[in-house]
Amino acid sequence: MSLKQLSTKITALTGRNVFDILVFLLLAMVVIKLISLNTGVTVDDDTWSDFKTEHNCQLQKSAYGNQEASWLCDDGKVYYRWRQQR
Repeated sequence: MSLKQLSTKITALTGRNVFDILVFLLLAMVVIKLISLNTGVTVDDDTWSDFKTEHNCQLQKSAYGNQEASWLCDDGKVYYRWRQQR
């Protein structure tokens, strides 16, 4: 079955153009991904205060010394500003 025949069958079954369906599916996937990213960040933000205290995180300055750039924690990792900006 050729691509054109497949496209024609899909159009007949759905009443829509195949391109419209693909655009809709792409937008739906983008929305789902954005929601999952937001949920993941919110979960991390909810525990940041406790994590910072438990791991003795110290605020680090940028190379210029004028901005709070990151947190250095006793677990050996550096956590960056986006995590505590909310």
